[in-house]
Amino acid sequence: MMRFRMAPRLAFLPWLGLSFFLTGCPLSDHYSLLSDDTGGEGNEGGVAGSLGGSDSGSSGLAGSAAGAVSSQAGSANGGNANAGNSGNSAGGAGSAGLGEAGATSAGGEAGQAQAGSSGSAGDSSSSGASGSSGAGSGGMSGASGSSGGSSCGPCSNTCCGSTCVDTTRDFQNCGSCGTLCNAGRSCMASDCTSGWVSMAAPPTGFAARWRAAAVAMGKSVFIWGGSDSTGAVLDSGAIYSPQSDTWTTIAKDANTPTARVFASAVWTGSVVIVFGGSDATGATAYKDGAIYDPAQDAWSAIPQAATAHSMPLGYWDGTSALFWGGIGAAGAAVAGADRFDLMTWSASTLTGDPGALSSPAAAWDGTSLYLQGGQLAGAYKDGVFTYTSAIDTWAALPKSLSARSNAFGVWDGSHFLIWGGRDGTGLRNDGKYRTGATWTALSTVNAPSARMALPRRHGWIFETSPAQIAIFGGETSLTGQGTFSTGGSTYDVAGAKWSTEASWPSAETHDYGVAVWTGDEFVLWGGRNGNGMNPPATLTGERWKP
Repeated sequence: MMRFRMAPRLAFLPWLGLSFFLTGCPLSDHYSLLSDDTGGEGNEGGVAGSLGGSDSGSSGLAGSAAGAVSSQAGSANGGNANAGNSGNSAGGAGSAGLGEAGATSAGGEAGQAQAGSSGSAGDSSSSGASGSSGAGSGGMSGASGSSGGSSCGPCSNTCCGSTCVDTTRDFQNCGSCGTLCNAGRSCMASDCTSGWVSMAAPPTGFAARWRAAAVAMGKSVFIWGGSDSTGAVLDSGAIYSPQSDTWTTIAKDANTPTARVFASAVWTGSVVIVFGGSDATGATAYKDGAIYDPAQDAWSAIPQAATAHSMPLGYWDGTSALFWGGIGAAGAAVAGADRFDLMTWSASTLTGDPGALSSPAAAWDGTSLYLQGGQLAGAYKDGVFTYTSAIDTWAALPKSLSARSNAFGVWDGSHFLIWGGRDGTGLRNDGKYRTGATWTALSTVNAPSARMALPRRHGWIFETSPAQIAIFGGETSLTGQGTFSTGGSTYDVAGAKWSTEASWPSAETHDYGVAVWTGDEFVLWGGRNGNGMNPPATLTGERWKP
């Protein structure tokens, strides 16, 4: 299997609108093939070495130094800390600190602090440091050096490990030590710059595609399958890292799913479950899939579910993957959900099930699925339902919005929020959010124009932080081939305020493209570019940060 890494640099189916939302809630397990977090300060885990301190890795293996001591004879030179706690890289050797007071005798035996957890470094202006911290500290302390500063020496800004940095503008330590800005972004006023940046192209040979499966793997994006510009279905994939603006191709093996479009992907925190989808025409829907393990870059087979689902909504509830709705053969909506606990499948109860809804607004709060509206047998509906996976229970909730389908739906951290969509007279630009049994109207001042979300095609909504949501794209016209927006808006739920966001810079359509909120950035890549019957697929991508 060939793996590539790029150098960093700055209407198919009649079933419309199951609002493809992207929420941060299921993404709390931040994972990336590339490390998502940088090492902490040297004194975070393990006792720093004598007089020099450890470098920025939090394993904190500090080198012993023959630190000179003052006229009092020292019996412990400096604690070598072997077994620091967390961190991504081992600390560098501590530098040999020279006491400012003239030394009359060298330090004695080196004390070993095993499993130290919070020992601090002696600095370059102190006498011999003691290996004092940690359970089972070895060696008696000699003349314990008094701290005369940080391990950076004199530092008028912030000491990160052994480096003095300005956290207001250092992209590797933006706002705090170890907070790294993603590729293409700089640090200004202690925050990584916001807005849109372009993405590096994937490796040569990775086909431009549309109708692919995608999911956030922590702060990275998993992309698999879909079809190319000719309509040929694909069984290849890649993982994109916004942190480094690089791509890593995914292996193919005997257990890789067969080529397909509209499969769904769910991230469990350690593996990706790819399930369902259909052939290129949509005539055949699938009920099989496979598990991809990024640590092994390998696939494993899974049993078949009871029901075939193409483009179902997919979520992880902590113990099982939930795949709800979608379409079956010839575009017919599918009722109910299938759940997979990594070993076996089970079907959701039919008691209270809303039926074979198409195009409802949908949201996931981490344990429960929320649905509003949609179409049932061609009629617009106004019902509100919730399904709790752990207890396999449906419940009907109080309703308030008018009947509609294709609305945007999202969980904002505390509320089920719905906006836009369409009804029998046209597109909508109103919405509400639910708190308990109460519905509160969203402001219409400076709100986006009326539009609807098309399932896995165009129109995306996601929570950027508690009570803050963003909407991008969507279909703004029902005439002809439709018109897709390339702009967006954010909404402050508590403040009831809309703000307009810039359009993505390429101005490409990204029709049926990959659209994923990673919890940090919105990644928009690929799909088809342009209107008409068969616009070509594109390799263009861009990322937005609030």
